[in-house]
Amino acid sequence: MKAVRLWIGLVLLVVGVLGLADAFAWFDAGGVVDHWWPVAVIGLGGVVVLVQRRVSVGPVVVVVLGFVLLADQAGWAHGGVLWPAVFVVLGASVLARLSTHRVATHDRFATPVAVFGGSRAVDRSAHLTHAEVSAVFGGATLDLRGAHVDREATVDALALFGGVDILVPHGWRVRITGIPVMGGCEDKTTDSALPPDAPVLVVRATAAFGGIRVGNEPG
Repeated sequence: MKAVRLWIGLVLLVVGVLGLADAFAWFDAGGVVDHWWPVAVIGLGGVVVLVQRRVSVGPVVVVVLGFVLLADQAGWAHGGVLWPAVFVVLGASVLARLSTHRVATHDRFATPVAVFGGSRAVDRSAHLTHAEVSAVFGGATLDLRGAHVDREATVDALALFGGVDILVPHGWRVRITGIPVMGGCEDKTTDSALPPDAPVLVVRATAAFGGIRVGNEPG
């Protein structure tokens, strides 16, 4: 998920720099963005494939859609085939199984990533220390209710125009850090009083136009 964050951060940084260049009339940055912005979509799909270490329908749809949009912007597509091709890609993604369900029994981390779809991972690690979950224009669930934390564990959560749901067992102390940008982060756990030695889960949240929720049961 760090790669996904890196790509999104770089895209936002480049767009900001180009916007400043356009504002100060250094060069026609608006034309560059208008022509090449689909490359950001293509790159996002490619990064997700690398993170997942497998080819799944959601990221492939993103890559194909990015190429279709780039072809439109560059004037490569003629004869009215562009938007029918877009509908074919989107229709195939709907018919395909976009939701994934995965069970992790290792002790290091789980990495569910949802892009234009849904993803669910169940982590049953005996000594959980770190996990990652991200949703980009989709929804992702990380179920940690079968995992065990010795003292403290961390979860890096990213929600960009999407939603992340992190499920934890009763008895865990939850601490959420991060600053939402036009989004929200909520602690919906129901334990009112916990012992001082209760295991701690630190959720390092990044929510941009999306939401991250931590709870004992699905929302």
